[in-house]
Amino acid sequence: MLLDVRKLVFSDDLLKRAILEYFLDQKMQHPQSQIQKIRFLGTPGEKAQAVVEFMTADPKNPVEIHLKEDQVLTAMIMVCKAHHVPLPRDAVKVLQLTKQGLAMTISMKVDTPPPAANQRRVS
Repeated sequence: MLLDVRKLVFSDDLLKRAILEYFLDQKMQHPQSQIQKIRFLGTPGEKAQAVVEFMTADPKNPVEIHLKEDQVLTAMIMVCKAHHVPLPRDAVKVLQLTKQGLAMTISMKVDTPPPAANQRRVS
């Protein structure tokens, strides 16, 4: 068996655009202002939650909208589809914070047939 793993890293600007597109696509109520910041809550081993902070007249009091991990993943997948980035449907997709930005890690098991008796083994 093989394990195919890919990591797609989204810059902060691309992630903000993806989330705004998700709000529009899902017809979700949100402030008509810019996203100030996106932060993530959670501990390793549990699903992350995104907190999207929108700018207000008082920068110390932004409007916050909480998104579940699957909602953020959906936003990221929508961007991939728009840019014709192929994603396997049956793969496991998880979020991961990196120094470069938020990453969607995609992993998929690839079944390999057992070697035939008459095939030479590579060592």
